Amino acid sequence: MIVPQSSAMLTRWLFENPWPLAIALGVAAALLLVRWLSDRRRPLLVGGGAAAALALAALLTGNLVTTPGEHAAAVVRQLVEHAERAETDAAVALFADGAVLNYGRRENPGTAIEDIRRALSALEGRHRIESNRIRRLEAVTLDGTTGEVELSCSTTTSSSSGAVPTDWIVRVRLVDGAWRIDRLTFERLFMNPPSPGVWR
Repeated sequence: MIVPQSSAMLTRWLFENPWPLAIALGVAAALLLVRWLSDRRRPLLVGGGAAAALALAALLTGNLVTTPGEHAAAVVRQLVEHAERAETDAAVALFADGAVLNYGRRENPGTAIEDIRRALSALEGRHRIESNRIRRLEAVTLDGTTGEVELSCSTTTSSSSGAVPTDWIVRVRLVDGAWRIDRLTFERLFMNPPSPGVWR
């Protein structure tokens, strides 16, 4: 199910991460029921039961609703898997036709899908990935059809002398019924802004 346009707080703390709310409600339910065991007042039992039911409802809602941020995270995980296997065509298929690649900052001028394909193709040759670890993957919902992911990886390639830290910002949008990457920002390489020549 696609999440409807809703408040940022509702999306963040119910649809994308229901556990804090569910735990708080569960604790409240436990406290009320413990008190009910000692003095048997009906309002305590009703309140405890209601809090427990709301905790379960929060978890159920969080599992039933997939937000744009969660869709974006799933697409980014697919992209990482394809990059690790040097599957260029499968990786490129995750991008929208008008997708752009930025270096350093998302506001910088972007290059087109052909340059994204060339960058991914470099992973088939001298920049083949030997090992990769995702250090951070944080997704947020920007609106009803857009999610964004901040991704940090530590990657060893056939051309590197060790693990290389990189940081990325990936924007994913619902395009013609499918979630596609429309902007990929290569933010940092060794904590510095990279240049387009990094793939050579």
